[in-house]
Amino acid sequence: MSETEHDFTTKTGNNITFYNLEEKECPRCFSKFFPKHPRTVYCKSDECIKIGYRVQASKNRKVPSLLPIKTCIICEKDFRPRDRSNKGICGDTECRYKHRLKINRDNKARRKRKPDYKPGHIKTYGLTLEQYEAMVEYQDHKCKICGIPETDNALDKTGNPKRLSIDHDHETGQIRGLLCNPCNTALGSFRDNVESLQRAILYLEGSKNSTVYKPQKKPRKKI
Repeated sequence: MSETEHDFTTKTGNNITFYNLEEKECPRCFSKFFPKHPRTVYCKSDECIKIGYRVQASKNRKVPSLLPIKTCIICEKDFRPRDRSNKGICGDTECRYKHRLKINRDNKARRKRKPDYKPGHIKTYGLTLEQYEAMVEYQDHKCKICGIPETDNALDKTGNPKRLSIDHDHETGQIRGLLCNPCNTALGSFRDNVESLQRAILYLEGSKNSTVYKPQKKPRKKI
């Protein structure tokens, strides 16, 4: 085997032979050597091998020691980030707290700018925002079943009333109208069964005139 021909055994046990590997220069001691593997950087000396292990360990920890220095956007002090995902915030607790407050204020301001944000389920039914708003105007901003105004709905995360839900036929997929969340949930609970709804109406009407059943207590047996 020549000087430029080396055997290398992988972790899986496969024996690989590299041919014609070029001579390299060790970046620490500047000595010339023939590497046994194409990725070898340092020579075989003990001190150089230790340096190689330290560099590789810092890469594995994802804490490179040579990341560029940044300036904190809060306190404007220079610091060296621990990882590449740092967004310009130093490790000080007060700076991180102020940065979180700033993000929360920006999110609230963004929500106030968009009180009539587009409901996410509009795309599901193939409607545009203009078509949805036209349906709301046609129903006079009220639920098609109970007639409660849209402004009386529960509030969402932005502090605005929830928009009317789009009701559709589960068999044909045809849109039937806009309902408030309780009415839309009730129809889904009855599985769009007209007979079940009629029985529920008869049950409610009959319960007003009928007496409530009260079970009688059984007398205790004397011991």
